[in-house]
Formats: sequence, structure tokens, C-alpha cells
Amino acid sequence: MRATHQVVRLEGEYWTIVFDGRTCRLRDTNGVRYLAYLLERPHEEVSALEIRQAIAPRRDRGSELREQERARVNVSRSVSAVLRRLANHHPVLADHLRETIHTGGYCSYRPDPRLAITWNAV
Repeated sequence: MRATHQVVRLEGEYWTIVFDGRTCRLRDTNGVRYLAYLLERPHEEVSALEIRQAIAPRRDRGSELREQERARVNVSRSVSAVLRRLANHHPVLADHLRETIHTGGYCSYRPDPRLAITWNAV
């Protein structure tokens, strides 16, 4: 199977996402940023707290356990919202991501290795 190159790129206030030959644009939100972070790290398990800290600076101080739970909820909720929005703009991509994005305490993007999908964050 030949490799396919997809694109997830922030352009001003919008993200350009190219998948399966189709392009869509979504307004910049934390959810899209979380999603892009995962897409750039296929098959890598990343804690929700790490994703949140990489995208949004820590605003409050709390116990690490409370921060981890807050991160888990925020990342999961935000990514789910993006997938719902994507379903209206690019149903094929939304279906692909529903099958391959896993959220929780640890999150990952696990595409089928036989598809050789790579994402270019330009």
C-alpha cells in the first residue's frame, strides 16, 4: 500500500486539514490543537496532562491528581467536539478519526499501519 500524506496546518485563526484529497477549514480551538498534537505523534501514548500543558499554559495551581483529571476531561471533551464539527465538513475524516483517536488519561492516534498515513503539520 502506498503512503498517503495528509495535512493539518494552522493558518491565522483557522486550521486547514487535508485528508483523502478533501480540504476543510476549522476555526482554531483547543480541541483542534489537541487533535493536531495527536496526529503528529501516531502510535504514541501521551498523557492528557502533557497534551494540555503543551497546548495551553497552566493557569491555576492545584494538586497534580486534580490537574490530571481536569486535563483528561478537557482534552476528551474538546476532541469529541472537534469530531462532531468535522462530521459536518468532512465525514470521511470524522469516521477515520473516531476509529483511530483514543482519549482518556492517556491519548493516542492509532492509524492502521497498513494504510501508511502520515500527517504534515506545515
